[in-house]
Amino acid sequence: MIDAASLVGNAVSLARRDAEFAEASRGLPFNIELHIMDEAAPRMLRLLNAAESTTVQLAAEAATWCQFCQPQPAVGFHSFTAAVRDPDRLRVTGQAVHVAQALHALERFFEILRGQHENQRSPLPDIAHIAGRYAMLDGMPDAPVYFEHSGNPDGPALLMLHTAGADTRQYHHVLADSELRTAWSMYTFDMPGHGKSLPTDNGLWQGYKLTRRAYAETCIAFIHSVIRRPVVVMGCSMGAAMALYLGKAYPDDIAGIVALEAPYRATGRKTAFLAHPQVNQAAHNPSYVRGLMSPSSPLQHRRIAAWIYSQGGFQVYPGDLSFYSEEFDAEADLKGLDGATKPIHLLTGAYDYSASPADSQMVADLIPGARFHAMPELGHFPMIEHPDAFLRHVRPVMSDIRQRLPHHVTT
Repeated sequence: MIDAASLVGNAVSLARRDAEFAEASRGLPFNIELHIMDEAAPRMLRLLNAAESTTVQLAAEAATWCQFCQPQPAVGFHSFTAAVRDPDRLRVTGQAVHVAQALHALERFFEILRGQHENQRSPLPDIAHIAGRYAMLDGMPDAPVYFEHSGNPDGPALLMLHTAGADTRQYHHVLADSELRTAWSMYTFDMPGHGKSLPTDNGLWQGYKLTRRAYAETCIAFIHSVIRRPVVVMGCSMGAAMALYLGKAYPDDIAGIVALEAPYRATGRKTAFLAHPQVNQAAHNPSYVRGLMSPSSPLQHRRIAAWIYSQGGFQVYPGDLSFYSEEFDAEADLKGLDGATKPIHLLTGAYDYSASPADSQMVADLIPGARFHAMPELGHFPMIEHPDAFLRHVRPVMSDIRQRLPHHVTT
C-alpha cells in the first residue's frame, strides 16, 4: 500500500532543499501545515515553520495526497489552484491574504510533489528569424505598439494575440517554427501597456480596464496599419475570445480563426489579490496562472511562461480580466459568426480549468462549421508551456486553414 505520509514527507524534504521554494517562502510570517486525513493514522507535516502562531493549513484525504504525488495527476489534482477549487478535495484554512502571499510557494510545492524538482533544459527557439519594431496605428497617435514578424512575406498573413497580462514572447516558438515560417507571414504585437508597448497616457497608474471595444479597435487598427490585408487570427484565452469576436464583427478583415483555450463565460478569474497592497504581484500573479498549466509541461517552459507574467505592469493582468472574465459572453458576443464562410478551429488543453475543453466545445457548438480539437496533454498556455506538443497539434490545423483560404488571401 502506498504511504501518503512518506510521499508527502519526501516532497517536504525536497522542498526545503529547493532554491525556488526557498525564495518563494522567504519572509512569509506564518506556518504552513499539511494534514493527511487517514482514519487509521492521521498525520500533520510542517512545510514551513515560521515560529509564529498564525498558520495556513492544507488538509486532504490520504488517497488525495497520493493523487497529488502522481507524475501525471488527473485534471483537478495537477496544481494547488486547481485542487483548492473543490473543498472536498483540498480544504484550506487560514487568512485569505496569507494564502495569496504563499501562492508561489504552494504552486512550487505541488510541482515538487509530482516530481518536478529538477530543471531539465529544453531547446530554446531560434529567434534569429524574428524581427521586431514599433508601429503607429491609425487613430491611436499616443500608443505606438511593438510588434514582431517572421516567415514568408508572400504567404497568407497570420496575426497572433497574446493572453491577458502577457506579451508577444508567448509565440516565439511559433514564429521560429520552420514549417510555419515557410507557409505563413506571421505577426504578433504587444497590446498597449503590455511587453514593450507603453500604456496610453490615461492608462498609467490609473486603474486600467480593457473593454471589448478598445481591444477590437486596437486589433483592427494593427491589421489596417501594418498588415494591410485580411488575416487569419490566432488568439489564446482572452486573445481567443477576441479572435472569434473579430471574425463576427469584422468579417472582411478576418479570413480564418484559430482560438486557443476559448472561454464560454470565464467568470470568477478576477480577484482582489491580483493587485493587492499586501501581496507581491510579481510572485502571486505568475503563480495564479502557473496552476493552469499541464503537469507534463516541462518545468523550464512552465517557469518561462510564468516569468512573462512576473513582468506585467501594475493592474494590467486584472485589467485585462475585466474583458475576459467580466465582459465576454460567447453566446451573446459571437451570435452570427459562421464557420461555413471561413475556417474556424478551436483547440483547448485538458488541464485548463479557466476555459475548459467543455467550455470551448460549447463555444464551437454555437458556431456552424467550427471544428473543436482537444489537446489532452496541455493546459491554458499551450504555445509557451509545451511548444513541441502544441506545434504537433497546430501544424495540421494551419495546413487545413491554408488550403481552405480563398485565392486572394493566399497570394
